[in-house]
Amino acid sequence: MADFPMLQQQDFANQNERLLDYAQLCNVFYERELRLLAECQLNPDYVAKRLSSLPFYIKRAAEAILSLDNPLTLDAQNGTWSAKQKRKSPAEKIDLQSNQTWFVKNAQLGLVVVIVVKEVGQIHYRLDCIDVIEHNKIRLNEHGWFNFNGECLESNQVEKRLVKSNKDIMTAACCGHQWIGNDTTLPRTLTLRELLLTTVINWSNLNKPMALSH
Repeated sequence: MADFPMLQQQDFANQNERLLDYAQLCNVFYERELRLLAECQLNPDYVAKRLSSLPFYIKRAAEAILSLDNPLTLDAQNGTWSAKQKRKSPAEKIDLQSNQTWFVKNAQLGLVVVIVVKEVGQIHYRLDCIDVIEHNKIRLNEHGWFNFNGECLESNQVEKRLVKSNKDIMTAACCGHQWIGNDTTLPRTLTLRELLLTTVINWSNLNKPMALSH
C-alpha cells in the first residue's frame, strides 16, 4: 500500500505529459493548415468546407500519433517524426525490375506507399496509398497512376517514381528527409494528410496494410 501514492503520482504525471503533447500537436497542426490556406488562392467555398473539417482531422491525427508504437521519435512541439537520416537517398538502390516484382506481389488496396520526387536537383519522398489496382497499373489516392515498375503515367512538372517499401525508405518518408545532390538537407514538413497516413503504416510488415480494428 505504501507504493500506491507514488503510482498515482506517476500516472498523473504521465497523463499530464500526454495532454501537453496532445495540445502541442493540435496547435502546430492548426498553425500549419491555416497558414497553408492563407497562402493559397482557393475558392471561398472550399476554404469554408476545409475549415469546418479541420477540427475533426486535427484531433484524429493528434490522438492517433500519440497512440502509436513505431520505430520513430515524436517531436510534439513541431508535430514531426524524426530518425537518423541516410547520407544518400535509399531509393537509389531500387531498380525498375525489383520494383515491378514487389508491386505485382504486394500491391493491395489501402497499402501505404512512397513516391520519390525529384525537382531541381532536390529529392524528397511523399506518402500516399493505393486506391485502385488494374492489370498493369496502380492508382494512388493523391498522385495518380503508375506502372507496376514505378513509372508515373501522369503529366507532371516534376519527376515522380513509385518505389517499393522497406524500413529505410518508409522512415525517410515519415520524417521528411531530403537530399540535394549527394548531401542531406533540412527535412520537409509533412502535410496533415501524410501525417494521418503515418498512423496507419504496418511497421511489422510493410508489405501489407494495417489490419483494421473492430
